[in-house]
Amino acid sequence: MVLFRGDIKCKSLQRRTTISVILPADNIHFLQDTEEIVPQPYKTLYLLHGLYGSDDIFLANTSIQKFAEDNGIAIVIPCGENSFYVDNEQAHAYYGEYVGQELLDITRNIFPLSHKREDTFIAGFSMGGYGAIRNGLKYSQNFSKIGMISAALITDEIINYTDDTNVLRSRQFYESIFGDLNKLKGSDMDPKALIENCEDIPDIFMACGIDDFLFEKNADFYRFLNSKNIDATFIGDEGEHTWEFCDKYSKEFIKTLI
Repeated sequence: MVLFRGDIKCKSLQRRTTISVILPADNIHFLQDTEEIVPQPYKTLYLLHGLYGSDDIFLANTSIQKFAEDNGIAIVIPCGENSFYVDNEQAHAYYGEYVGQELLDITRNIFPLSHKREDTFIAGFSMGGYGAIRNGLKYSQNFSKIGMISAALITDEIINYTDDTNVLRSRQFYESIFGDLNKLKGSDMDPKALIENCEDIPDIFMACGIDDFLFEKNADFYRFLNSKNIDATFIGDEGEHTWEFCDKYSKEFIKTLI
């Protein structure tokens, strides 16, 4: 297993930004005197963190690194700040363009990653789950599967938020991310509108804890997919908005990729 943590120069963000990359290479078991060779180029999962996170947070809070090694898949984790992985024109912070296209181009030039759509996937937890569905659909030519773990599907309700000192309930915060909230519905930041306009929808996997404050929003999106005759997997299991749930269902999603 190779773990790379470093920074790259990113045109979409007009600055350097950090990434973590897990590669299923050098899988040597010293005690057993065995070695497993994973054929290159590697299948690749682009994994997006949630609010308040960074590219190393999955490494600190889940067993995803060992699971990637055991299952022969590369994982690229970018730093998305608190951007919801959308494009902020005023700040020249095009996080959607970054994770949807430029990050793929950069990492494929550096690491032995597959260029094939069928070998390339995007997933995320919480805010990252929203980023995965938004950019998995907007850049559907690049991704064959989308994984949404406890996804922050909040675009239908933030229009009703007022000023609040808590970022999670702050209208001003969401306006700084999405712009004019009155124009959000039907835009390319609205997952339901993206579904309506996407010609080649990737396979969709959803999981959310039944005690998670985001559960009903995820269930509603799944019902919407069903109403459009879109085949998707939705798992509602015991659990809350926790790393334990994220760890379990990130690995369940990876099982569908191998």
